[in-house]
Amino acid sequence: MSRRTIRAALLLLPALIAVALPAPGARAFDPRCPVATEERARALAERAAAFLKSSGAAVALPAFTGRTHGFGAGDLYVFVFDFHGTMLASGGWPEHVGANVVGPYGAGGPYARIRRVAASPPGRGWVRYNWYSPCTRSMQPKMTYVIRVGPYIVGVGAYTIPAV
Repeated sequence: MSRRTIRAALLLLPALIAVALPAPGARAFDPRCPVATEERARALAERAAAFLKSSGAAVALPAFTGRTHGFGAGDLYVFVFDFHGTMLASGGWPEHVGANVVGPYGAGGPYARIRRVAASPPGRGWVRYNWYSPCTRSMQPKMTYVIRVGPYIVGVGAYTIPAV
């Protein structure tokens, strides 16, 4: 390999690294965004609820947060709250696991609406709200299908406008 080839490679290396690394604040799954549709969100919520029922929280919650067992792709991810507002799993925002999400949004926020749907018969349904998209890095309208599973609220949503 000639000196000229080595020099060219060294000059290109920072540019290649910059392209390969996500932007500050970006999610590692940005390149595959978006994949969520309302149909896919509902199907994944149903599958996640069944997995939580059959496997238990000790197995299911880490799988949802880790996006393993097919529980996440692009902007499609599972989240789980309890009825006190504590986030127990989130494949989209793992840094929020353990946090209480009621406080920042209050009684009219998305969590309150999600909890009302999950607490009312039949314990499942759609909730519309605005949420920060990991793909666009901006607030976007979102439709989320939620299902009550005992003391848990399982949800999966789809951003309702295309990511740009």
